[in-house]
Amino acid sequence: MHNLQNIILSIVADDNSHSLLVENNGDDISKILNAGKLSYDFVKINNYDVQGDLLILFLKDKTLIDSYDNIGRMIHNFQERFIVIRKLDTQDYITDTHNMLMSLGFKMIFKSSENNLFYFFYAYNISSYKNIPDWLNSDNWANPELWEK
Repeated sequence: MHNLQNIILSIVADDNSHSLLVENNGDDISKILNAGKLSYDFVKINNYDVQGDLLILFLKDKTLIDSYDNIGRMIHNFQERFIVIRKLDTQDYITDTHNMLMSLGFKMIFKSSENNLFYFFYAYNISSYKNIPDWLNSDNWANPELWEK
């Protein structure tokens, strides 16, 4: 498990403008950003036109599930840097919310625990959306001399 503050600061380190969507459980993240003197804006989940270099969603699981369509639309504006942070009171993170995020193309990138709370970080990046399988290469299909093997 990683330190929450270090994870947040490493995520926002290279970006100039940050869009941050925070529900009432997002004070943890806001405090870290404020302590680091990082600028950010609050946006609403139904604002599909939000702009910036990075979008961080820090919402309750129920809000994430209810916002499936909205999150899918937001992916179009933040194809390179879209982070979702879940805060749970248990280590059991494989839930409907986890499965929903995975179905949208997010990948889990970090886990952190502080004060008996567990934070799970998911990232969406279109350039790493699909892992290229080993068999998808030119070694066999583009080399007729290997076809008889």
